[in-house]
Amino acid sequence: MSLVAILFCILAAIHLLPAVAAMSPSQLTALYGVSSADTVLRTLLQHRAVLLGLVGSAFLAAAFVPDLRWAALIGGSVSMVTFLIIAAFNSELMGPLKKITFVDAVGLPVAAILFFLLAKGV
Repeated sequence: MSLVAILFCILAAIHLLPAVAAMSPSQLTALYGVSSADTVLRTLLQHRAVLLGLVGSAFLAAAFVPDLRWAALIGGSVSMVTFLIIAAFNSELMGPLKKITFVDAVGLPVAAILFFLLAKGV
């Protein structure tokens, strides 16, 4: 497996693991530190989990289908960057969202390396 494929698999794992929370309100509570009793919030977070699953699936497909790499990388990077910007704007980088901001912050250097490698034609 090439370095590019491995890096895409890392990004896929970052996004697919929280997608499991779409089926489990208790995991939503653990992930986001919010009450799963709020059905509106739970619905939004379950939808977010599904969207993360789609991004993760795109990253996983990109690991094996070179034609998908740029689209997956751009879409997934926009997702990570915008989450971090919104979290920073709302002063939520620490607190209950600390784990999520950390994981997205770890994912960004992986994405940056992929941008560099893909631009070089690797």
